[in-house]
Amino acid sequence: MKINSPADNRITVDLTKQDMAELDITYEEMDYSTIETRRVIWTLLDEAGKALGRELDPSRRMIIEAVPKSEGGCVLNFTLLDTARCINTRKQFLKKQSGCIMCEFGNLDSLYRAAENCGFSGESTLYESSGKYRLLLKCTDDAGRVMRCFSEFCTVKECDGLTCEHTREHWNLLAQGNAVSVLINR
Repeated sequence: MKINSPADNRITVDLTKQDMAELDITYEEMDYSTIETRRVIWTLLDEAGKALGRELDPSRRMIIEAVPKSEGGCVLNFTLLDTARCINTRKQFLKKQSGCIMCEFGNLDSLYRAAENCGFSGESTLYESSGKYRLLLKCTDDAGRVMRCFSEFCTVKECDGLTCEHTREHWNLLAQGNAVSVLINR
């Protein structure tokens, strides 16, 4: 577990797969409405407070963002909110990012049209299995816009770690790293 504080109101906790196992939680199970997730968050805030030498109140208003890591584990970003500016904020919540969008195409024509029309420039990998094509997109910004654009051409969903791993293991790799650019420049 790595703990750092890039700013006074920000704390980052980097958890390995082993850290997650010791905390008895997975990324997929994280949901702030469950007592198990709150227990983990409170434990991590306690550890962070000790490591940073300051008191961290788990009931303080904050945004908690969970980002999965490809090798397992996840990074939790805590943003402590100014209580004077959050009078209307009533709930704490956990914002999860899958980091990956899966687009499944039934044919090559739809795949080419999506690549040409959606203007995606991030990391992308293309797979094929039984005449179907899966494009995994590593989305760092506006995932909603990317999903809306690709949904005109295929089935789109946020991809959990298990689905991504299953695709990598059982589907045939066609293009890696910049698959959308490869399709556009075919």
